[in-house]
Amino acid sequence: MVVGEFTQDTDVLVIGGGPGGYAAAFRAAQLGRQVLLVDSRSALGGTCLHDGCIPTKTRLHRAERGHEPGDRGAQAVTTLAGGLAAQARSLGVEVIGGSAHFEDNRNVQITGESVSRVRFKRAIIATGSSAVTEGDAMSPDTLATLDSIPKSAVVLGTGYLALEAAALLRAEGAEVTLATGPDGPLPELPRPLLKPLLRSMKQSGIVLDEHSPETKRDGLVVDARARCAATGSLQLARVGVDTNDAGWIEVDHQQRTSEPRVFAVGDVTGGCLLAGAALTQGRVAAEAICGHPSAYEPAAIPQLVFTDPNVAWCGELQPGDDTCVTSIPWGHSGRAVGMDAATGVTMLHWERNTELVLGVGLCGADACELIETAVLAIELGATLEDLAAVEPAHPTRSELLGEAARAARSGTPNG
Repeated sequence: MVVGEFTQDTDVLVIGGGPGGYAAAFRAAQLGRQVLLVDSRSALGGTCLHDGCIPTKTRLHRAERGHEPGDRGAQAVTTLAGGLAAQARSLGVEVIGGSAHFEDNRNVQITGESVSRVRFKRAIIATGSSAVTEGDAMSPDTLATLDSIPKSAVVLGTGYLALEAAALLRAEGAEVTLATGPDGPLPELPRPLLKPLLRSMKQSGIVLDEHSPETKRDGLVVDARARCAATGSLQLARVGVDTNDAGWIEVDHQQRTSEPRVFAVGDVTGGCLLAGAALTQGRVAAEAICGHPSAYEPAAIPQLVFTDPNVAWCGELQPGDDTCVTSIPWGHSGRAVGMDAATGVTMLHWERNTELVLGVGLCGADACELIETAVLAIELGATLEDLAAVEPAHPTRSELLGEAARAARSGTPNG
């Protein structure tokens, strides 16, 4: 040991302070384990809180309502980070700043603070992902820090990050081209579900380029096409943690890696790259470490796009030979009509023989706030009969889920 080195022992070492990391740390502490969390920021929240979800969606919310960006996003980040820090203190979770490097399957070297080495019984990797950008393109992770809006911008990508970046830049006054290439936006979804969004994008002035991924790049370029696992400094080979060909850490249903003492959660494991998934995986890993039979086996992962209108879905929406799709326009809802939101759509995907609900898609105002009922329904194995029998809260847009189920059972495939 080098003179001046300080070694600290802990039951559970969490590397990374984003949603997966702090969820794991908090749950392990609740279950009686001594927990130390190390993060390069010395603050909890990760990319989601400090760079992504919270500041960008706060800024987009303000822009869509005609407000200047102001400092509301920064205020929200400060408030929420303070809340996470307070929760960590109340649970006895020690948070230190620095970078972690595995020495072996029991020890991690820390660079950055007074603690030089941590000896752990179990470790949880929650280091997230990083944007992969081309040339001098901007990452969507840094979009919320823009001090001035460019005259024009090109956004590259097909997923929610690209669509939200395009929406934000256009709402703040830039001339925006969304370059998706031939796949188009959100290619995993049926085109009928996206009609309200595509119409709104065109009306707002966003130019959709589906012909060539190599659009002429004048002005600002935001590259939202790809991300990679943020594992570069961890020295995973030293601890025997396997990754797949794309570099994502491989885990089982309890988030355990190829090294039994080490778990991994969130973006670093690949998959859907969503903060909500990371939160659940973090809790599963902590409970597995503490001997609980927890497993990450979701039937319906909610996926959200905070554009105007919102898009939200869960489960599978592409129809097959033995499945059906039923769509209900939001013009059937008195509440939606009264809110001037009648252009939305609710889509149900269900199994023909059993009437089992396989997927739900929403496109319309506040769809991201309305999808949770559908997630619960699919997780509980609901059928069309179950949804049709629920007494509706009237007048609301959420009652369209039951109306879609009744339409499906009556043989009206598209409302």
